[in-house]
Amino acid sequence: MRNLLLGATTASIFKMTSKTSSLKALLLRAWRERWSDLQWGIHIKTILPRGVSGDVHNLADCILQQALVGSGPNQLVLSYLKHTLSSQLVSYAAVLQRISKYDHFHKPHCIVSLLEFLQSIQPGITCRGKPEENMLPGAILGVVHWLLQCLVHVLESLPSSATDSSTLPYPEMFELPIKILTSMVNDEFMIAVLHLSKHEDQETYEEVGKKCKDILSLLAQNTRFVPNPHLKEVLSKIKKMDLDLGSRCLPSFQVVSGLTATKDGCEPLTYCLQPLLAIEVMQNPCADTSAFVSQLRMIQRLKGLNNARLYCELMRACLITVNNVMDLEMPQVPQWGAFTFIKMPQILLQLHTTCKGELGKGEFSQDVIEALELLLQFTPLLDIIDAKWPSSCVDSLLQALLKVGLILDEHSLKFSQMRKDSSSSGILKSEQSMELPLSDVVRQAEGLLQRILTALEADYVEIQEPLLNVLCQVLSVKSFELILAVATVEGKMHTFVSKLIKFNEGSKQTGGVVGKSAQTRAMLFDITFLMLCQIVQMYGSDVVLAEQGGNSFFEEWVRDCMVERRRPKPPDQTLKHLNPNRVSELLNQLNSGEAEFPISQTKWQNVCWSVPFAMEEVLKAWEHEALTANDVKRILDTMKARMCFLPVCATAWLCSKMQILPQEQLLKPMNMVQQFISSSTQALKPSSPQGGSFSERAALMTGIICKMQNDVPITQPKSKARVLSATSIVSGQPICEQLTNIWSCLHQRGWMQNEATNQMESLLNSGGANWFVTNVVKEVLKYRYKEDLDRAVDLAFAVFHLDLEHCTLTLILHVLPQYLHNRLLSDELMEPQASALAKLSAYCVFAFANLDCVEPYVPTSRKRSRPEDYEDLDLIVPACKMMRLGNCNSDGLQSVPSLVFNDADGGNNSGIKDPLASALRKLFQTLNILVTRDGEVSQQTHFVLRFIQLIVFSGKEHAATVLRDMPTNLIPSLIRALPEDFSTDLIVRLYDIQNIVGRKSTIRDLCLLRNLNLKPQISE
Repeated sequence: MRNLLLGATTASIFKMTSKTSSLKALLLRAWRERWSDLQWGIHIKTILPRGVSGDVHNLADCILQQALVGSGPNQLVLSYLKHTLSSQLVSYAAVLQRISKYDHFHKPHCIVSLLEFLQSIQPGITCRGKPEENMLPGAILGVVHWLLQCLVHVLESLPSSATDSSTLPYPEMFELPIKILTSMVNDEFMIAVLHLSKHEDQETYEEVGKKCKDILSLLAQNTRFVPNPHLKEVLSKIKKMDLDLGSRCLPSFQVVSGLTATKDGCEPLTYCLQPLLAIEVMQNPCADTSAFVSQLRMIQRLKGLNNARLYCELMRACLITVNNVMDLEMPQVPQWGAFTFIKMPQILLQLHTTCKGELGKGEFSQDVIEALELLLQFTPLLDIIDAKWPSSCVDSLLQALLKVGLILDEHSLKFSQMRKDSSSSGILKSEQSMELPLSDVVRQAEGLLQRILTALEADYVEIQEPLLNVLCQVLSVKSFELILAVATVEGKMHTFVSKLIKFNEGSKQTGGVVGKSAQTRAMLFDITFLMLCQIVQMYGSDVVLAEQGGNSFFEEWVRDCMVERRRPKPPDQTLKHLNPNRVSELLNQLNSGEAEFPISQTKWQNVCWSVPFAMEEVLKAWEHEALTANDVKRILDTMKARMCFLPVCATAWLCSKMQILPQEQLLKPMNMVQQFISSSTQALKPSSPQGGSFSERAALMTGIICKMQNDVPITQPKSKARVLSATSIVSGQPICEQLTNIWSCLHQRGWMQNEATNQMESLLNSGGANWFVTNVVKEVLKYRYKEDLDRAVDLAFAVFHLDLEHCTLTLILHVLPQYLHNRLLSDELMEPQASALAKLSAYCVFAFANLDCVEPYVPTSRKRSRPEDYEDLDLIVPACKMMRLGNCNSDGLQSVPSLVFNDADGGNNSGIKDPLASALRKLFQTLNILVTRDGEVSQQTHFVLRFIQLIVFSGKEHAATVLRDMPTNLIPSLIRALPEDFSTDLIVRLYDIQNIVGRKSTIRDLCLLRNLNLKPQISE
């Protein structure tokens, strides 16, 4: 066998050598007989039949050796080479490789002849077969290196009398390389292939850089010689490899809308940032600054915004939302005040730091200065806010920026004066104008929070009385919500919660303590318990519960008893804490009407665990008529007369119980809950130690109980109507009409009101992601004007962040295939609607991919429960059905995991993970079927092209990662169908050119486009 293989190999080599010898003999015969190039073409086919390439037998090498054997070139033999190239018997890559290896620079006539030959074939350089594709980038880079060698040779042998190229012995040796190189760097195909060769042959690329430096050095030594004025420009481009193809791509908004960019290349106005912030602050109030920075960088990349425009849009979005919540006196005023004047400057500082480094003493951010200049142009917005502001909102913003060091004092004075000069004279102050600017209120709360945290740091035994006084100062609902808002934006919420739990744990047991000290401990337990319950309801239990599973009393109570949306707790879960003796004692005390506990002997955690069983006994006695309604009322009034945590514990068990009761048995437990939130019938004596803060504690307790009641997904009895919040979606209109009305108002304004955010979230949770995305896309495609479509796409992109994972997957897997395959919907894929849908899809893909670049996705942390958003479901559907509508698993958690799209890796090494990766694969398979079927060009074909263009233009360096799983024949099929819509800039961005597979695909598509563009020139 081995002998047979050796024999076959020897025969192949002999055959190849024989062919090469025959070609050389034919070449000599042609020269002797002076054949024309046509005769040469006829005779060579006797040796190389159709389909056989001369590259295999080194035909180009043979011809050039014969043509350049003497001191002068053989033009007849060179004409044979040109004919052989035209008839595709040899490849351009092989010819260029052979030229780049010619180093006989002492033969100027041969060099000039080669340069003229190279200049003549340059417009048609391409490749038409797979073997050639791999050779072409290296061959072109080799030619560039050879042309630079020509220039070096001329400059090294430069006569002392030479002043310019015309005085050289052979001026063509200097001028022709410059002309060829100039033509190459101005040719899109050549520049793209050179961009590939930079990654293909790093060693030659470095040699090219060295040659450029040598030429510049030689020119500096010969000061008398004046070179071609284009030489230095060409060398600069080659030396730097200034091939930033993305800079010549249109911004995505121009591709869709056709709007003219501003002077800085940005779109005139960005509509997605304010709604996106409104949603993120609502859903993730405790999000880290880096999470916002990551999202803003993603928006900046998608929109092509410079830093100043991004910063301006961020400040404008915050001011718009602050004005909205202030105008309606909404409870979100503290949250947005803290975000705007504490969090937003920190975001701007981190954006600046990640981009340009840390600021030193006396330094400032020029981008922030330019952003403030842009912001002052929105005079109507600033005037509206100043009508409610005691002073100037710009002054408040400047103070916040000055505090973090982004601007200096002189900038603050300058912009303050500019605002005074530009503001409308005599702004009428609103009747609802605040006594203090919101920024000052936030700043005061910031100081109070610090004092509270300092007090909580002290020893528990020594600080009880002062701490009680401090906590009582913030016990009112508005003050406490403001403190919490400041704690969230400063990242101190976990610290605050952990210290409250610590003091709650220390106050639960008063054994051995008597008198005022025992009363103080009881008050501290009550206040810290209520505060922690309020925090759980506002920000979710994950803020309170330790990651390792804390064992404190309150953490255990939250896990077992606390009412949470979409996390039902069985009412019997507290049985493990049952102590019949303690329950009996509690029942006897409540039944006797005695509200005062023996404080020195009471363990408050035991009282909390006993309350559910006491309520169960009271409810059973009432149902069996052992107790009358007045008896029950008396017991409940006694419970809420002194310690406000007792009604909260009782309501938690009653709400859990109501979830498993039939509708006809709901009235009594609901009446018990209502009794807790009715006005107290027992007035406290003025001398009572609890009297000073009881009204504030009772107000906090009432709010907690109301939210618990709203959190219970039950069907209300007809006799017990419940007042619905402004965010309720209960309406006589169909759900689609409600969405249409909300969307029309949203699109007309161009920004999202806070109540619209809640309503959109309610619609999403009611209809599910599939229904929601389908109908939002319908609303987007209703518009016919490009400006309206551009605004609609931005707003829809922001709205989808209510549940970005589900909305993006639904858009890719369900909505797009419907529009591509359903004939009733495919008529909508006309311009400009098709581009708008492609842009929305591209934006969602990159936003989903960017979702976890800061921290891993945790389903429970993405969205805090919003009880008021679901009140309508409480009336019309049972709890189990609501859970299914919410797209949740058995634990009530979001079931779709996220992925990592690492921005730090440049988008090339990081991979998109499931479920987005598999969804994109399915989408690309669908697109490939549409493009390759029957060779027809339809609106679906144009949509596929526009989608890929927008992926590239929006994602830029990240586009190759998203397009990595495209079928190999998708792009070539698109190029054949729509060659006029492709450019080399676009093709180079489609693949990851860091690896060999991406480079092969790129050069294949570049040559295909080149060949299609050359056909009309050849026919002419």
